[in-house]
Amino acid sequence: MPATTLTLAAPALALPPTELSGRQRVALDDDTALAACTTWQEAADGRREARTRLVLQGLHCAACAGLIEAALERVDGVRAARVNGASERAEVDWDPARTRASALIEAVQRAGYQAYLADAEDALRARQAESRQALWRLFVAAFCMMQVMMAAAPGYFAAPGDIAPDLAALLRWSAWVLTLPVLLFSARPFFSGAWQSLRQWRIGMDVPVALGIAVTFVASSAASFDPGGIFGHEVYFDSLTMFVCFLLAGRWLEARSRERSTRSLDALLRRLPDSVERLAADGS
Repeated sequence: MPATTLTLAAPALALPPTELSGRQRVALDDDTALAACTTWQEAADGRREARTRLVLQGLHCAACAGLIEAALERVDGVRAARVNGASERAEVDWDPARTRASALIEAVQRAGYQAYLADAEDALRARQAESRQALWRLFVAAFCMMQVMMAAAPGYFAAPGDIAPDLAALLRWSAWVLTLPVLLFSARPFFSGAWQSLRQWRIGMDVPVALGIAVTFVASSAASFDPGGIFGHEVYFDSLTMFVCFLLAGRWLEARSRERSTRSLDALLRRLPDSVERLAADGS
């Protein structure tokens, strides 16, 4: 039976949509559309059960896998959901009489992540787009980090009183301006991930990271524009940008490793036969 692809169009910088269009639901809910990624089984009571494989996008830690599993298991008709965060794959056992495949996709999207059919070409394109965007975020963070470090270096090496107050203020304001692209663009995945976790009433890895970035930026901004205020005169824009850059570098390397392992797994699965025929009772 022919396979189909699932097209989920979402803005690159926005959270994924939570609802599918009518056309997408029709494409997903057709048995022939699920043939390449779904195994149909007969339960003990004679009802038909389905086991569907999905490709996920946007996972960064084990907590993300837990959020997706919980979202899928809340769907009426889902018997079990297993999510592998390392390979970004999900396997869902569900009852076709009580739910539809489109409901599984929408449940993942409501949790703040993307989901595709396991054999859909859109999954490969989404991974490639995510990798390119992650590289751009890392580039912006690294470039701005170097510039912020140059603005902060005179304050570290100069003796007290060597830098004029107006020049010191100019350096702080320059560092503040250079930190904005890091905060608004490069660090956006951390804030998005934190918001997704809080929406599910759970504390994921991104929550303390986003909190630390926000507190550091607010305190440093107050110290930049009001050195005599409650936050003092010390700024930490260099630490903030370096922190974001190192985290993004680690995530990018992890994503590259995960992509290679996923490609190897896909290649192995394609080599397996669709069916086998037992010739004798002993399995020979």
